[in-house]
Amino acid sequence: MTAWLTRWRLALRIARRDARRHRGRTALVLVMVGLPVLAVVTADTLLRTWQISPGESVPWTLGAADARIEGVARSPIEADPLTGEPLVYEPDADAAPWSAAEIRALLPDGAEVVERTAGRLAYRTGAGYADDTAYADDLGRPIREGAVEVVEGRVPAAADEVAVSGAVAERAGVALGGTLEVTAEDVPLTVVGIVAPGAGGRDDFLVVAPGSADLLRSPASEFYVSVPGELEWPAVRALNDAGLAVVSRAVVADPPAEEEYRSDVAASGPNTAEMAVLALVVVGILLEVVLLAGPAFAVGLRRQRRDLALLAAAGGSPADLRRTVLASGVVLGGGAATGGALLGVGLAWLALPLVADRADVRFGPFDVAPLDVLAVVATGLLAGLAASAVPARQAARTDVVPALGGRRGQVRTSWRLPVVGLCAVAAGAVLTVLGAQGNEFGVAAGAVLLVLGAVAATPWLVGLLAPLARWLPAAGLIAVRDATRNRTRTASAVAAVMATVAAVTTMAIGSQSDSTQDRRDYVAQAPMGAAVVTLFQAGEEGWAAVEGIVAEQLPGHPVGRIGSVAHVEDQPRSLWPVRAGCTGGPAECSWFPEDVGWLRPTFGGEVVVADADTVAAAVPGAWREEVTAALRAERAVVFGSGAVDAAGEVTLLGSTWNGSSDEILGRSALPATEIAVSPGAELQVPSLVVVPPVLADRLPVPVTTTSLVIGGPEAPVTPAAEQRLAEAVRTVSAQAYVYVERGWTDGLAIGRLLLFAVGGVLVLVATLTATGLALADSRPDLATLAAIGAAPRTRRLIAMGSAAVIGVGGALLGLLVGAGPGIAVAYPLTSTDFGAGARPLIDIPWLLLAGVGVAVPLLAVAVTGLVVRSRLPMVSRLDG
Repeated sequence: MTAWLTRWRLALRIARRDARRHRGRTALVLVMVGLPVLAVVTADTLLRTWQISPGESVPWTLGAADARIEGVARSPIEADPLTGEPLVYEPDADAAPWSAAEIRALLPDGAEVVERTAGRLAYRTGAGYADDTAYADDLGRPIREGAVEVVEGRVPAAADEVAVSGAVAERAGVALGGTLEVTAEDVPLTVVGIVAPGAGGRDDFLVVAPGSADLLRSPASEFYVSVPGELEWPAVRALNDAGLAVVSRAVVADPPAEEEYRSDVAASGPNTAEMAVLALVVVGILLEVVLLAGPAFAVGLRRQRRDLALLAAAGGSPADLRRTVLASGVVLGGGAATGGALLGVGLAWLALPLVADRADVRFGPFDVAPLDVLAVVATGLLAGLAASAVPARQAARTDVVPALGGRRGQVRTSWRLPVVGLCAVAAGAVLTVLGAQGNEFGVAAGAVLLVLGAVAATPWLVGLLAPLARWLPAAGLIAVRDATRNRTRTASAVAAVMATVAAVTTMAIGSQSDSTQDRRDYVAQAPMGAAVVTLFQAGEEGWAAVEGIVAEQLPGHPVGRIGSVAHVEDQPRSLWPVRAGCTGGPAECSWFPEDVGWLRPTFGGEVVVADADTVAAAVPGAWREEVTAALRAERAVVFGSGAVDAAGEVTLLGSTWNGSSDEILGRSALPATEIAVSPGAELQVPSLVVVPPVLADRLPVPVTTTSLVIGGPEAPVTPAAEQRLAEAVRTVSAQAYVYVERGWTDGLAIGRLLLFAVGGVLVLVATLTATGLALADSRPDLATLAAIGAAPRTRRLIAMGSAAVIGVGGALLGLLVGAGPGIAVAYPLTSTDFGAGARPLIDIPWLLLAGVGVAVPLLAVAVTGLVVRSRLPMVSRLDG
């Protein structure tokens, strides 16, 4: 053991000395290994700070109370003791809500109970009304101390007082001491405090005194209790058996095992899919770091050849030589990982205020996870060791005499590694094809095998370039021959570019195909740019009031009404188009065009009542003139065949559900125009049947206005106008809802841009650094070329040739390796659909792939040509 430590101590001392002597290479490895560590530690620290543990949320959740109790049911329940979330219970809509007296009766003698009511509260703004979460809470009681942070003023104590968060104060335009009008009756409340939430809370809430709980809409009560001693787990279980969900301070501090409170709900162990994805990400990052740092260690081995040969000549064994190179990986990898981790923690601390200001929830205390940081540091150290493993293996085989004489010897590639690599590629291809049948994880595993196999075969592939070199100009020939002669260095860089481009290709194809499916499946809720206002249980006066508000807020915007079946006395009613000639009920006769792929209604339902101007923008352009003409001619419009009979009429059937079957309320035959739909078409139309308002009285069930459509493509509603309109219509109903159709947006587009940026940077970094190392390694040869009369531009052209071998060659190989898994993963991603006629989609983002696979490598070649010096001073051909 002592001898082993002595050998490693010597190797580490040599590695430290070598790191100080070759500072450029050392800095390169420190950056390659340290930057990923810095990024991961920074992200992990910010994520841990953002994630609020149950213990950190106790002040906001409980205040100074011992527990929070919520009535869920009147029968035994199972609930999460850390969050209070009910897991298993039997809801009973007729059960009376729990009262404070009932809660107190279940607690030990001397318990104190404070009720808090949570709900929604509308308040007056400059444009109308806003609506946010509100609490009726007695924050002046000692048991509630610390539940909120009082930024300014005090907590409300009287029924005419309110405390608001900063976001609410800004939105309502009120300050401390001002008056805030709440509810549709404009009840005036004096703002006595500005408050902020605890960790994990949102900054958009109001607090009123307990006496104002009747102002809240959709109220729900919670109870905060203080008991003699603590409310421990057995007492919490007893309260669960009574139907109460409990969060106890004592239980949060010492939580029970999950099996103690979950029975028929499966215990939530680690998510296998998430763990697999995490493992793939970690392996991918580790592989990329190893491949990026590999050329630096390969060049370092070239610089150390004479030193290692001297060590061998002095009696050093192959194990000593291998240990010396591995020690460089330990020193550089460990140093880079440690420095990156320390800088990552510091960067997270500096970035926290900026990130927290832009978040919609309040962050918790600054939280550094030591185990996470140690794991990342260990990964960085492992990356350094892995990057130095191949050079260390070569060092152990150093031929002393050629090394002392400055000769490199003949480079051979073992046949075993390419064979293993090609076998891995074949296995990966099989997994990818099988995964395309519906298993994304199989595709991911196949992609990993493909990349690893290609990495293993890269030295052999680089060697295949040698016979092609004779067809190139002199500079290209020298660049290719140098790359193949130093294939350990070259293969690592080519593999880094290949792995990056392959990962980008796979994810880009999958993401683009997923986005294309989303765009295909998107169902617009209104014509483009139009606003839809919906009121619940509003009469004609309410709709007239909204039309007046629209005329005031959006003058010049067209306004149309959409009508559908009215519910009478809370009794659901339906209106069905039936097949031509069918006389049965809805189950036998309800009609849907069977010869189409998809026919998606914009305004929902099978039948709507609307005029021509309202639906015109929602009709496909080829049919718009025919549809509007039919509606103006007082004829219903039916999209698809099978419902309009020979007399040119469509029959509409009204029904209601009586608890056991559909009860027919009546039938109506209306003059109709059939719009022929091509077989297999995928279309979006206003509704299956559009009835003009003049025919509404002939329908078998009453209809009523359900929404207003405002504006459209010619008069779009802006986001600012949308907010003003939403606040204004709440003066009519607190439950008014405004939606503006902005069209489909690609939620994955930013991710693909980020993917392109990261991939492009990695390709540039790998190409430029490997080219720089190659030039540094071949500096004596280039100086000799200059001495025998080579033109100054020769060095520049050789450098550009080296960059082309690494960047262009690696990128093209990456496109080839990544295309298969990308196409394969698109099948399971885009075939999960419930629509008729759904089919998988393959959409290849050619522009993105051309950018990362062609443009970026060519940019690296151009940058190399611009920054490389043409002239060098004469140097000795032998190092040292």
